[in-house]
Amino acid sequence: MANSILNASETEAAVAALIDASRAVGHHGGYLECAQHVEEAFGQEFDVSHCSVTDQADATLARAKRVYDHLSLTMMDLVTEALKHDD
Repeated sequence: MANSILNASETEAAVAALIDASRAVGHHGGYLECAQHVEEAFGQEFDVSHCSVTDQADATLARAKRVYDHLSLTMMDLVTEALKHDD
């Protein structure tokens, strides 16, 4: 009962997607930063196309944030509705 009120599965999925997307953005940024250091050290361009994370990581993170920010918790809707009444 409590899980259905709190939308536990929806919340869990949104949080998992947010964590995965955040890690991907961090990995991509770290890879690009390392590539830059290699280029500076060796004086030649480093091929960053080998990175397993695409440039779409930022867009994926933005989508995951929007989903998370717009989660609706049924329990909070019930509380808000109850507070509108004096009894």
